[in-house]
Amino acid sequence: MALLPVDMDATPDDIVNLFAVDAAVRAAVGLDYHRPTSAALHWVGDEDMWMALVRPGDGRALLAGWHHEFSLTEGSGRGGEAGTDLVGDAPGWWRRGVEHARANDGFLYGWDGTRWWRLDQPVDDGFDPELFPATPLAMRDIIDGLADDTLLDAPDHDDIDALVTAGAELTAEQLAAVLHAPDGWPEVDIEAGVRAAREFSANVPA
Repeated sequence: MALLPVDMDATPDDIVNLFAVDAAVRAAVGLDYHRPTSAALHWVGDEDMWMALVRPGDGRALLAGWHHEFSLTEGSGRGGEAGTDLVGDAPGWWRRGVEHARANDGFLYGWDGTRWWRLDQPVDDGFDPELFPATPLAMRDIIDGLADDTLLDAPDHDDIDALVTAGAELTAEQLAAVLHAPDGWPEVDIEAGVRAAREFSANVPA
């Protein structure tokens, strides 16, 4: 299967910052998040949909993941179409992405230092940048959902946009502006959120 370019604006560094913002919000409201390691960054959303960013070195990156409804490739666990292997004729270093798969895998994209690439699959691999933390708009929707689930006030979208722009270097003031609790309940641990974000600036290889 041939490699095709992926129409996605986010660079690997952009995705690191989106993961950092997600982790900051989750930590601040007392939810679990996946701490970054030198091997990979992991994110898990609703219905166990997941995405991982792997940095093999030399400026390259891999984006792997799975959507519980839309991933129809061979490893998706949904009776996916045979012959839709995620690596195929791609460069050998793409296999690093499969190694970080969870129970099921649906998509695998490779960053060569300039742009993202994917194998030409005959079925839907489940990746939509608006459903995963891969765009600022998707991150806005994720934060809206987390605020609603934890009974916080609906955040102002301008405040969310400022938080997303700051990424792993977000400040306590920016996070507090987004996570406002009516009458001080439920409690929000802003400092825990800032610490979570900083982990992504300290532990992520290039």
